[in-house]
Amino acid sequence: MMQSPVVPSFAALLLGAVMTCAQDNKPAESLPPKDKEAVSEETVKRALTVDDLPVPDLAALPRTLPPEAKLSYSQTHVPGKVIAYTFDDGPHPQNTPRLLDMLKERGIKATFFLIGKSAATWPDVVKRIVAEGHEVANHTWDHAQLTHMKESSVLQELQSTHDAIVKACGVAPILYRPPYGAVTMSQKKMIHEHLGYPTILWDVDPEDWKAPRSAEKVHDEVIAQTRAGSIILCHDIHPTTVDAMPRTLDELKARGFQFVTVTQLINLDAQTAKLLPPPAPKEPKKTETETSPKPEEKKAEPAKEEAKP
Repeated sequence: MMQSPVVPSFAALLLGAVMTCAQDNKPAESLPPKDKEAVSEETVKRALTVDDLPVPDLAALPRTLPPEAKLSYSQTHVPGKVIAYTFDDGPHPQNTPRLLDMLKERGIKATFFLIGKSAATWPDVVKRIVAEGHEVANHTWDHAQLTHMKESSVLQELQSTHDAIVKACGVAPILYRPPYGAVTMSQKKMIHEHLGYPTILWDVDPEDWKAPRSAEKVHDEVIAQTRAGSIILCHDIHPTTVDAMPRTLDELKARGFQFVTVTQLINLDAQTAKLLPPPAPKEPKKTETETSPKPEEKKAEPAKEEAKP
């Protein structure tokens, strides 16, 4: 029976990573057995950084959202050079199949944020996206700017797209991306409450939509901006973007980057957070009264004795 993916145990991390014992600053492996046994999970956590963590089997990462999923993501904090490549505004009847050929040749899985009316127009392309192991997600019905819309209209945009994707491929999307990245905090909460979608933004943007478009610009910007945990934004409706993919994908792979879907990246981010110490609490800002030096109080001088005659 196939085993489900398991987050590396603290014991395995203790033995496999170079860590410091918080008590006496000695490497854990150099401690006597009785002291080694006394090293707690919290001690291990305090000593770990993301660079110490092993990269799990990426193919085994879940394709469902973890309970710890955040309300919004623009990038993630993960071990290894793991990234998610995303494509917006499709499907396109010519460009998307061409892109799918490139991804298939390289064994790369991506996430496609689909326009509802396009998914309804070209359902066969949506079916192929899913059949080849990629993730489909919601990008509204007609690329409307959500911040200009009332709540009922926002939900209608997303629900109609959700239904069109399900009708096209039989798979329900679990993520959405607001067009232009424009969304308010109250809208994020409302969309999550009604549809269960976290908001997916990005940290790498080659601005492939902006004229003059060129494959070279897309390649150069993606390579320059991508970091471990990045979510890359591109648009498969532009021929120049698809033209840039062979060279861009090959160079990212040559630099050691590994590709997963956005939902898999979210799962890896959640697993990583469990193994690392929580961020240090921010110190409250001191008030002006607390930061201003207090005026020195004058000490009462002792009364001088009158000179005796």
